[in-house]
Amino acid sequence: MKLQHKAWALVLLAVAVCAGGALVGARYIVQDSFSRLETEHAQREGERAKRVLNQQVQGLSATTQDYAYWEDAVEFVLGQRPDFLVDNFGTDNMGSLGITGVLVTDGQGRVLATVKREYENTLSRLSDERIAPLRELATRVLAETDPKAVLQTLRVEEGMLEIVIAAAIRQPDLRDGAAQGVMLMVRRFDQAELDRLADVLMMPARLSFDAPAHEGDPFHVERVNTQLDDLHVVLQDRDGRQVAELILGLDRRLREQGEALNWQGMMVVALTSVMASVLLVLILDRFLLKRLQRLCSDIDVITQLGPTAAPPVQVQGNDEISSLARGVNQLLLRVQSDATQQRQSFERQENIQAQLMQSQKSEALGRLAGGIAHDINNSLAAVTGWVRLTMEDLEEKHPGHESLGQALKATKYADGLIRQLLAFGRKTAPKLQRMHLRTLVEDTRRLVSAGLTRECEIVAIHRVDQDLVEGDPTQLQQVLVNLLINAADALQGKGRIEITIDDLVLPVADCRDLPADMARLASGRFLSIEVRDFGPGMPPEVADRVFEPFFTTKSVGRGTGLGLSVAQGITAHHGGHIGLTSVLGEGTRFCLYLPAFEDDATERAPAPPSTAGPHRRELLFVDDDQLVRQSWSALLERRGWSVTRARDGEEAWSYLVQSGQRWDVVLTDLSMPRLDGVGLGQRIRSMDQPPPVVLLSGDLDMADSEQLKVLFAAVLSKPVEASDLDALLNQVVSQAARPPAGA
Repeated sequence: MKLQHKAWALVLLAVAVCAGGALVGARYIVQDSFSRLETEHAQREGERAKRVLNQQVQGLSATTQDYAYWEDAVEFVLGQRPDFLVDNFGTDNMGSLGITGVLVTDGQGRVLATVKREYENTLSRLSDERIAPLRELATRVLAETDPKAVLQTLRVEEGMLEIVIAAAIRQPDLRDGAAQGVMLMVRRFDQAELDRLADVLMMPARLSFDAPAHEGDPFHVERVNTQLDDLHVVLQDRDGRQVAELILGLDRRLREQGEALNWQGMMVVALTSVMASVLLVLILDRFLLKRLQRLCSDIDVITQLGPTAAPPVQVQGNDEISSLARGVNQLLLRVQSDATQQRQSFERQENIQAQLMQSQKSEALGRLAGGIAHDINNSLAAVTGWVRLTMEDLEEKHPGHESLGQALKATKYADGLIRQLLAFGRKTAPKLQRMHLRTLVEDTRRLVSAGLTRECEIVAIHRVDQDLVEGDPTQLQQVLVNLLINAADALQGKGRIEITIDDLVLPVADCRDLPADMARLASGRFLSIEVRDFGPGMPPEVADRVFEPFFTTKSVGRGTGLGLSVAQGITAHHGGHIGLTSVLGEGTRFCLYLPAFEDDATERAPAPPSTAGPHRRELLFVDDDQLVRQSWSALLERRGWSVTRARDGEEAWSYLVQSGQRWDVVLTDLSMPRLDGVGLGQRIRSMDQPPPVVLLSGDLDMADSEQLKVLFAAVLSKPVEASDLDALLNQVVSQAARPPAGA
């Protein structure tokens, strides 16, 4: 039997089985669906009837509350308006509102008045038998703690359903307080109301007060005849007791329509199955079997002619058969592609050889850099010696003395960088000297603020006074520079970076969160420098590898991945540790732990300065113009002032509150970005022991003169002579140091 005939038979058999199953399933599914639809339809109609009835309850409830919260009702209960019921509950008004009875009690539950509408134009008083149960409901309203409580319930009286609403009478302008009485209204649900309900529901409706045969079920359907079903909807009072049943007539034509639709569906399924079987046979023959026959013929040609001389197989479509045809064509092309693959393999081998040669060149360049670094280090040592000899030959007050000192600092920094290069390659030990971490942090902050950290705000926080360590200043500054640049890169050049100096004693007694590998550090007092950014943080997989050499997350040209590994090596040479804490969305903290240097004698009695002369007074100079800062600072320093420069009021304020240093006087400009001179003066006046502030500005016309007199010890206008400024500053400092009269 051919494959084509087998496929036809399988298709027809499969369609027949599926069609039979579909017919049987459709029969039961449709019947079950229509039964479920009948049940859902009955439940929806029952809930709709309850909602319509509840709308009448809510309407009567709103009417009752309106009268109960009326000031006239309060006055009637208090005996001030005896004609309240006569004026408001006449036959016309009660008829329009659908009210058949009204009862009013006072705050103790005593009945004050009742009205009953007998006929269209007849009013009477409620009988005592009717008053007793209604008064009981009023008493329940008075017992409620909520002054706005409203009682809604259904009752059966004299064989008819009644809606009863009771609301507390209270002053409309008082939110709480005891009720003044109770307003109770009754609406009789008579045959007219039942007819209106049937019109709204668009189905027959009647009431039954007999005990139901279906306890606990709010809806129940009973078969009546071939046209209608009775839907029993249970009506309950406020306490959940059944008072009546609303019986609705449901149309049974839905089931008949379902039966007819079921047979129609089965016929459609059968017809569709026949058409599908024919269509599947045609599709299978056209798109599958014929293509397989054509592929077999092409493979026979390849077998006869050989793979090198045979034409390629025809490829049609984009399915498994076309993939098979493309596979055969690829097999045919493999022989022709061997030469191309060999040529590509040779080119790859040449590329690998070139990379090997480049690696050897890089290694040679590294060795050459080490040798050049050694020679440069020797030259720097000679330059440093000549600079020191020149400084000793010059007097301290010589104009070039400070310049030579700055040159000496630059050579020391360059020497440290060269030694850093040698230390990374040869593991040389750092040159230790005693130093204050406060000085290291401030020098580093000034260095990176010149542009290495772009627009980031660097804030220094000092929490310890004894911050003396033994270390290599250049190497430690290199570590701090690297951490600050990494923090600035994490903030993308904008944000806040905090440098905090603190101490701790190992082993720690509290529950401070410390890195796990700090356990290898010796016991004793350590000083810590924490560099914290408020950037996006690092994921754990990145934080675990940041100290690996050549690992970096920066783009090409932005980093080599050596900075943190070098920083870790420098810290280890100093007997310390560098830790990392990073939380996604909160930022990253690098904490540098260094052993504290404990030398009480040195701290108590510092070495005297090497140069003789009067005490240099500390001046904090604030100006946003760099040229002004540099020129005036140089002039003032030549006159004996120790000048600290600040670019604006915010930077000056950070020096005042965070550095721990005290200045004898503050000299500030008026117009500056972020924080101007007036704002800085106001902040300084709020300090416990504020230094005097002198204002130096070229634009004083727009300022408030009275405010300037209060904030500043003196006000000068640019330009001013350096000698005059020096004399004024000395005078201000002397006056600030002089004790007040009578002290």
